[in-house]
Amino acid sequence: MTAPTTVDDVLAESVGKLEVMLAELCGRLEPFPAFLGMSTIQAVELEPALASRTDRGCVVVTPDGAIAELDVAAIPGVVGVLEVDQVEQFKPLDDLSAEEYLVYLAAAIRALSEELRRRGG
Repeated sequence: MTAPTTVDDVLAESVGKLEVMLAELCGRLEPFPAFLGMSTIQAVELEPALASRTDRGCVVVTPDGAIAELDVAAIPGVVGVLEVDQVEQFKPLDDLSAEEYLVYLAAAIRALSEELRRRGG
């Protein structure tokens, strides 16, 4: 294996290694945590140590290791059964720079590692 030669090469290599680590952690968390106690959404909110852009909504990691923005909207439900229902959408964060993505990967790994420790694993 050749050593990385540019900053972009180093970032790409780091991203690849962290993505593998994140996928392994996701596979070990069965069941995957529920988002804010909602049984219908499996996701963990990410709170990066470094300040992130304030125009982002709620950034989460999903059971498959994807880092996405979670949008939960209330919609009218079935009258008499559910007055209000919800629709959740995971939006990919395609506009992240490699540096921002690394920060979110680190936050995801940290959050899932803490959850695994909490479960005794």
